[in-house]
Amino acid sequence: MTNKSLSNFVSDNAADLKQEMQKRGAALSALSEAAAALARASSTDALIREVCSAIASKTPYVLAWVGKAEDDAEKTVTIMGGSGSAIAYTKDILITWNDQIPSGLGPAGACIRSGKTTFVIDSETDQQFLPWRDRARKYGIRSAIACPIQDGVEKLRRCLLVYSSEPNSFGETEIELFQSLAHEIGFGLRSIERQRQLDEQIHQKQLTQERLASALRSTIEAMSRTMEWRDPYTAGHQKRVALIAMRIADKLGWSNEDSQALYMAGMVHDIGKVAVPSEILTKPTHLTDLEMKMVQGHVEAGYQILKDIPFPWPIAEAVYQHHERLDGSGYPNGLKGDAISQGGRILAVADTIEAMSTHRPYRPARGLAAAMDEIQAESGVKLDSTVVNAALDLLKEGNELQKIIESV
Repeated sequence: MTNKSLSNFVSDNAADLKQEMQKRGAALSALSEAAAALARASSTDALIREVCSAIASKTPYVLAWVGKAEDDAEKTVTIMGGSGSAIAYTKDILITWNDQIPSGLGPAGACIRSGKTTFVIDSETDQQFLPWRDRARKYGIRSAIACPIQDGVEKLRRCLLVYSSEPNSFGETEIELFQSLAHEIGFGLRSIERQRQLDEQIHQKQLTQERLASALRSTIEAMSRTMEWRDPYTAGHQKRVALIAMRIADKLGWSNEDSQALYMAGMVHDIGKVAVPSEILTKPTHLTDLEMKMVQGHVEAGYQILKDIPFPWPIAEAVYQHHERLDGSGYPNGLKGDAISQGGRILAVADTIEAMSTHRPYRPARGLAAAMDEIQAESGVKLDSTVVNAALDLLKEGNELQKIIESV
């Protein structure tokens, strides 16, 4: 070989090597950008859009899109999303995965049918690309690759298409890189779909819980109204207690679900009075010791009515304890301190406030101010001081307790 021939050989090899390095660099750069897009995508549309945009932003790639095989009679391929300077190439384009017609012989159709990577070395010479050759010329497309999108579990019958403005853009290394990216897209799509299904399950569960809570609340309110028909003098008492208790719970930072459960406990905290003769409940004079014991029996009766109802919250327990006191002076069981539930403690304060603030058959209302003085006097002794302080805060903030007393 002459010196001139050797020089030409070296020069040609250097040019080929430079071209290969440029192709590899472009693919690596596109893969890097696409991987970052995969990491931040939170929906199927966003994943496809951002990954395709990342690929098509790198020269010589002018278009990237993701296709999905349909099970219709025509076996069409739907473009789920894409990006690039040649995106108009995809408008109204006919692509299928039917190998009996020309529109199914391109890289996308072949890839979906076989589950293997296919490519077009040069759109000007590849006969299977003939149906799209004129369109490719218009948008500067010369080569393409189609990689199957899988997630390691099943074939998704989807594919990633990448188009280049240069012929022969996809060598062995580029093929491996885009195959790897297609697999990552598959994992990403599967993860998003699983998250969507999980979110939907959670949403449906929440709807079911909300419907159940609504049904329970309606039932509880109906039970409360039944009680008040027998005792017109305390009409609204249970609802006012329920509202006050719920607002105290809110003030203490309870969750909405727990506050609603306490509201329902308040709505039936006196349901056991159905076991007390109505003439005692409506007696306009002070009760005898025996009559008072019969009235106090409403707590046990209420608990017996509620304890076997499968509420998802400890409603029966709160009702059972709303007359217990921290120092053991309450009834029916003389519980002390931590033996009394938080629900029982809040109902005790709410019941005291309401009872003293409104009229009874045997005495006139003492008023809200007197009621607040009473709970302050018993704070830390008979009543929970944290609960009492929350009630006092409600009184200061827009006189909310007075509004509840007057609204029902």
